Amino acid sequence: MITMEEIIKTYAGNIRRARQNKKVTQAVMADKIGITEKYWSDIETGRKPCSLDTLVAIANALEIEPYELLLPENKAINYDTRRAKIVMKQLKDNFSEMVDTLGQFLEENN
Repeated sequence: MITMEEIIKTYAGNIRRARQNKKVTQAVMADKIGITEKYWSDIETGRKPCSLDTLVAIANALEIEPYELLLPENKAINYDTRRAKIVMKQLKDNFSEMVDTLGQFLEENN
């Protein structure tokens, strides 16, 4: 079973890579979603977890789907295969349920 620390490490690394691929600074991205640069840095380095609302805002600012931030780095999806398209549709359809479940987990463990 995956731990909360592993989830945070995964999305933190994915946020960093996605931001660096866009060639934008932490300050620009933080401003775009209305958080401080320090908080963005803390999220991106995994020092602080973020709310699911913030995670969705970050994904939107990075112009990616929120679930992509939760995919392990070594589990890249080939979007061109039929199976991958089916899985991606299922992930999109079930994302709200996953957000609710993670939200409940965070509330119970804070």
